[in-house]
Amino acid sequence: MVIDRTKYMDADEVKQLRTVCEAKAIVDLRKGRITGPLVWMVIDVAFATGLRVSELAAIQVKDIDLKRGFINVQRRKRKKKVIDTLAISPELIKHIKEYITDRTSGSLFVGERGDLTRYGLQQIWKSAVKRAGLPKELSIHSARHSMAVHLLKKTGNLRQVQKQLGHASPATTANMYADISFEDMQNGVTGLYQ
Repeated sequence: MVIDRTKYMDADEVKQLRTVCEAKAIVDLRKGRITGPLVWMVIDVAFATGLRVSELAAIQVKDIDLKRGFINVQRRKRKKKVIDTLAISPELIKHIKEYITDRTSGSLFVGERGDLTRYGLQQIWKSAVKRAGLPKELSIHSARHSMAVHLLKKTGNLRQVQKQLGHASPATTANMYADISFEDMQNGVTGLYQ
């Protein structure tokens, strides 16, 4: 079985989306607008953490420990609420610090009309994907799949991917991600008879 290529973004697509969003954030910041920086924060956190859209919408500033580099995420596992602690990269820590400035409470993602919901995050994602010229089928959940595919490729550690995604069972993670990626298949057949 091959990991479903329609569900995740390859490294070039991730880079393209991130670059477009970061550039828009820089322009908007100079003009005093909050939209670009908000979109860039949503995209960066989605790719860096692999959180579900409901988990992204629930992040509060108080859930983030910038000194020790983690986010506490409330999840449901086997019908129980649990708090998972996810490590975050130094790059994401720096970005969050710049984004929240002096805020110590409230939702991480706040738009012009208040806290963003799952629907609001999905709309931000769709607009960003369109702006980057990527396939419109890519949902915000593709950031989760992308993170899993790239993390597993980088580390080879299925348990780490399981913990990051919050899967209750390692079998769930293995069934979805412990197979060959489409890029690996393409690399394998490229130049096969040359």
